[in-house]
Amino acid sequence: MEAVLDKVFGDRLPLDPNAITLLSLVLSATVVAAALLGLPPLSAALLLLLSALLDALDGYVARRTGKVTSFGAFLDSTVDRASDALHTYALLLYGVLGFQAAYALLASELLVSYTRARAESLGVNLSGVGLMERGERVLAKAAALASRTVDPTAARAIAYALLALTAATVLQRVVAVARRLRAEAHLKTAGVKEHP
Repeated sequence: MEAVLDKVFGDRLPLDPNAITLLSLVLSATVVAAALLGLPPLSAALLLLLSALLDALDGYVARRTGKVTSFGAFLDSTVDRASDALHTYALLLYGVLGFQAAYALLASELLVSYTRARAESLGVNLSGVGLMERGERVLAKAAALASRTVDPTAARAIAYALLALTAATVLQRVVAVARRLRAEAHLKTAGVKEHP
């Protein structure tokens, strides 16, 4: 992926990575604005994908320009959560999900993020664990919005599948953390027994 970005941008990277992060948030807000203005769902889907592209670009620019910072990582994670909420709100506004389902999806998304952050604070790496990480969720939301005009039933099916898989991801991560922490505790106990 980075090799492709190198060919596209080369050394022409005038924007600060944090500025790109904030711009991705602005574009996420335009997804909601599109719904409120009554624009076609396909427009919202394209705006959502554009915001996701910028979200991927900020980390690349930070690494390419040597501007990787702790605050940049913090800002990126915070903006990701806000963007997730905005995108899910757009699904509600376009009638792809009802209020209860949209609330359940948002709660599940936040728990996917929280379980990873909390696990990492305990020394457990959850990278790649779970069916629906953020990239997959973004693509599923864009697909649901894009299909809304053509086939509302298909859009709803995609969104409900997203909800189910996101909730499953939370469960997968809880199970993974439980297993790894149990294994670590077992190793420590075994070590104590071997070396009294």
